[in-house]
This record gives sequence, structure tokens and C-alpha cells, in this order.
Amino acid sequence: MPEYDLLITNALIVDGSGAPPVPGSLATRGDRIAAVGQVSGDATRVIDAEGRAVAPGFIDVHAHDDAAVVRDPAMDFKIMQGVTTDVVGNCGAGVAPAASDDFRAFFPRGWGAILGDSDLPWRSTAEYFNAVDAARPACNVAAYVPHGVLRYHAMGLDRAVPSDQQLQRMSDLLEEGMAAGAIGMSTGLIYPPGVFARTEEIIELARIAARYGGIYTSHIRNEAAGLMEAVEEAITIGERAGCPVQISHHKSAGAPGGTVASLRRIADARAAGIDVTVDVYPYTASSSSLAAMYRVGREVAFERTPSIIASVRHNKQKYEGRYISDIAREMGISIGEAIERILEEEENTPSVVMFTMHEDDVRRVVADPHAMIGSDGLPTDGKPHPRLYGTFPRVFQRYVREEPVITLEDAVRKMTSLPAEKHRIAERGLLRPGWYADAVVFDPATIADIATYDDPRRYPAGIEHVIVNGELAVEHARQTPARPGRMLRRSV
Repeated sequence: MPEYDLLITNALIVDGSGAPPVPGSLATRGDRIAAVGQVSGDATRVIDAEGRAVAPGFIDVHAHDDAAVVRDPAMDFKIMQGVTTDVVGNCGAGVAPAASDDFRAFFPRGWGAILGDSDLPWRSTAEYFNAVDAARPACNVAAYVPHGVLRYHAMGLDRAVPSDQQLQRMSDLLEEGMAAGAIGMSTGLIYPPGVFARTEEIIELARIAARYGGIYTSHIRNEAAGLMEAVEEAITIGERAGCPVQISHHKSAGAPGGTVASLRRIADARAAGIDVTVDVYPYTASSSSLAAMYRVGREVAFERTPSIIASVRHNKQKYEGRYISDIAREMGISIGEAIERILEEEENTPSVVMFTMHEDDVRRVVADPHAMIGSDGLPTDGKPHPRLYGTFPRVFQRYVREEPVITLEDAVRKMTSLPAEKHRIAERGLLRPGWYADAVVFDPATIADIATYDDPRRYPAGIEHVIVNGELAVEHARQTPARPGRMLRRSV
């Protein structure tokens, strides 16, 4: 019997630690890495990497694939870009717990534009985790308990401060999710119902996540003029709850340069002993629910921000892929009136791409040593933001090769060991003997995002092989039938 199941030879080992690449080989046995370095021995399957890089599988720390990992378990848009672990439940939005028929009725109009369709056939977080296991997705999955889901179960869209009974209902659901193995709690403080929550409410719930060894991640309350106040709130929540903090898709929307002060404040908080990190996607356009972005007071932003309708439920030819300003001009009405009409016709379901950021801010956050990479991709129909297909290759293409602000080994660290350690994802994120065999083989000279806003559903270049739990999920740049992913529960 061969000593190894898989042996990758003649590789450039980028082990995820941030150490410089070294020539070597990688061997696997079962779902584990058997050896790394100068490896000898026979194997059932040998791949000659011919000088290509071999790195730990990439971890997407900010995904919205909660429904997709069950609905579309092939997960081609992630596995083909080297993502072997997908972190869902972000921005306070999610599919679990789904403990009431009222929540099921709300879901399509509340979060359908972000998460896509789901019939929510589970009730508890534990049942959702079991459903992910049963679906056998191509990649691994880890999950937050979404605060917006908790709040909706307790008090719907009520703007009030929760009563003791309502806060207890949220706490009970969060306890159940954390006991099931969730990695923490997320908030989306610009989206209903999370936007209605006061800081004290979030602190009380974050204390529960902290008690289980979880983390608090947040789409903070403002990423534009109120950026600093919103960052301060996140830091305060972490400090008072005793909970590590992750600031989602960190950016400065609108005026350029806001990340200079925000990153300085975050660094000061870390120096004071508060565990605060960020994630970032490598694009200057954001994407979200059109209804949410419009109805939280962003009418003026749409007047001055180029924005594209990404997906709709009904009139796809009429709206998808088109700038809102062009639609409004064709209708002979204002941009605000056009948005209102689109939302009415499409039952509040459209998603939108908005060009809100400046390249200098994106580059600055990518370069920060405590920033990790998250796609924030929306797995919807239509023409999604190209980050759904191209986030991780684009970092290498743009920020390692074309406009270098980080090294190859640091880019890999930001996608592997840094997120694995922060998100309590055990024995992944490094190429170490005995750790899980999640790995990606890619060409550092050609890896690239080729998805565009006009044609977003294009797999990247340069990704040659992807291994998940010891099985080849991508072979010679083609996805295999294997679906070796698992639901990952939080490690303690």
C-alpha cells in the first residue's frame, strides 16, 4: 500500500505563517497533512507542481453563502478561487435560527437580496448545521449567529429597546447557537432590525459569545461620515463584553482617506489589549440590498454614486446590469423615484453594486498587518459583484504583482493562518503535519481575477488544484464531483 494518498512535488511551499516560500513537497494521508518539506515515499496520486505555489486553502471570513451551501453545495464560485472554508452568518443576516413561521415569511423580503432563496427547513442553529453536513458542500463552512435574526425572533421590526423578556429570548437563541458550535455573533447595524439596536443590547449579547470563547463581528453602524464613531462603538462593545472584535469589510465610503484615522484607532485599541482586527475585499465597489441601502437615508448617495442593479426577481432584462441613473433617465424621473419604482416592481428584492470607495483606502487596509481577506460576495441571480468569483486571486494579481503593497507570503497569511486563529478554526490555515489537508496549488505569476461587472460569473485564472480534507475538489483547473466539505464547529 502506498505511504501517501496524495503527493505534490516540485512545489513552492507558502505555509501560511508569513515565512518566505521554500521549495518542497506536500503529502497527505486521509484528511490530514502527512508531511511537508523534503518528502520522499510513494503515493496513490502524484502531482508535479512544476514550481507552482502550494498554500493552505483560503478562508473567506466574510461570506453570505448561508443558504447557498445547502441550496448549491457545489459552491463553484468559491472552490474555483481556492476557498476551502467559508464563514457565513455575517452582517447580522442569516438563515438560522428559523424558529417561527413569521421569520420564514419575512426572510425573502428581509434578506433574500443578500442571501438568495431558501425555504428554511430547519428551526434551530444546530439543525441548520446538520443540514449543511447533510448537503456535503464542496468547501468547509463555519458560522456566526446573526444578531438581526435573534432580534427579529424576539421583537420583529420594533424599534424599541427590548424588554427583559425580549432580551432573554435573544439570549436563549444565542446560547443555543453558541452551544451548537457557532464561532460568535455578528451584527449588521445599518440593516433592519439591527439598525434599531442600542449599544447596551449588543454588549449584553456579546458577553454570551465571549463566555463560549466566540468573537463579535460587525458591519458597523456607519462607514462614511460617521466612520470613527462607528469604529469606536465596536471597540467599546469588545472591551465591555470581553469579546474579540472583527470589523467587517473595513472601508471609508465617500470621502477618501478615512481609513488613516480608523486604522490608527484600531491599532491603539490593540495596543491597549483589545483584540480588534478587520477584513477587506479588494474592490472599490460595494454591494448590498437596494432596499436597505436606500431606506436608511442614502437617497443623496445614490444621486452622486454610480450604482448598478445586480439582481432582480422579475424584470431581469429590464434592470439587471444597468446603471440606476440610466434607468431613471429612460423613465424621465429622478433617481430616487426610479429606485422606488424598481423596489415596488421587484418586491424589495433587488441587490445593487455601488462605487463608493477610493483605491488608496482599499490599498491601505489590504496592507495593514491585521487585515484579513473576505469576499462579502452575494450568491444571488443576475449579475453579482465580481468579488463573488474573484476576490482571492485579485489580491495576488493587484496587490502582490501589479501594485505591490504586500508580499506573496503575507497575502497567503491574510487568507489562511490569520483568519483561522481569529475565528477559532482549529488545525487549519497552516501547512503542518497532522493538520487538516486543505490546500491550494496556484501559479503566482498568472493568478488573476477575470470576472467583471458586465460578466461577473467567470472563474479566475491560475488556480490549478484545490484540496479539501484531503480530496481533490479542483483538478487541473476544473472542479471535480467531490464535495468533501464539512460544517466546522468552534474550537475552544
